[in-house]
Amino acid sequence: MGGRGGAGGRGGAGGRGRAGGRGRAGGRGRAGGRGRAGGRGGAWLLAALAATAAACSAPAPPSTALAAGPSAVPGPAAPTAAGCAADVAPAPLPGWARSGFSPPDQAVPFVLGERGTILGVLFGQPFSAPAAPDRGNKILWVTRDPHPAGPLTITAALDGAVTTLEVPEGPGPSLVDLPTPGCWRLTLAWPDHTDRVAVAYR
Repeated sequence: MGGRGGAGGRGGAGGRGRAGGRGRAGGRGRAGGRGRAGGRGGAWLLAALAATAAACSAPAPPSTALAAGPSAVPGPAAPTAAGCAADVAPAPLPGWARSGFSPPDQAVPFVLGERGTILGVLFGQPFSAPAAPDRGNKILWVTRDPHPAGPLTITAALDGAVTTLEVPEGPGPSLVDLPTPGCWRLTLAWPDHTDRVAVAYR
C-alpha cells in the first residue's frame, strides 16, 4: 500500500531525537513524532506506506523513544467497540483521514476512537511488549476535526498499571512502546479533545 507512514524499523516515524528509556507502568515518557493542528497527517507517510506494502518491516528514519518519569494516573479507558485484536485487519480509512494516502481508499490497519474523533494507523503489527529489538511500535494519529496546536498525551492502562506518554507536537507519527503484553486501553488527550482506543501488544 502506498501512502504516508513509516513501517517496520526500530526508529519512530517523524521523530526528533531519542529520549532515553522506554515507558513503564506508572511512568511518563515521550512518544516521538511530529504532528500538526488539524491532524491530517503529512508527506512523511508517502514513502513508508509504500515500504509497508512491500514488507511491512522496512527500516524507517530514527525517531524519539520513550522516557520514563512520574505522572498523574487517570482511570483506565474502556475498550473500543472493535475489541482488541492482536492483528487488526486492514480496511479503508474514513474519508476525513485519507489525505496523503495513495490510493485514498487503500486498506490499512487502524483503530478508531470511541468518539470517532481520532484514529491510529498501526505500522509493523503485531505490536510487541517490550518492544522488539529490530522494530518499533509505530502509530500515526490522525484527527477528524481541526484543533489548536499542542501536545498529544497518551495514558495507557492495563490491569491497574498505567504508563503516560507524550507526543510534544500533537497528533501525528509516534512510537508507542509499552512494558508488558496485553490489551492496553489508551486515553488520548489533545487540545480541546479526548478519545479512547484499545491496542493489543504481545
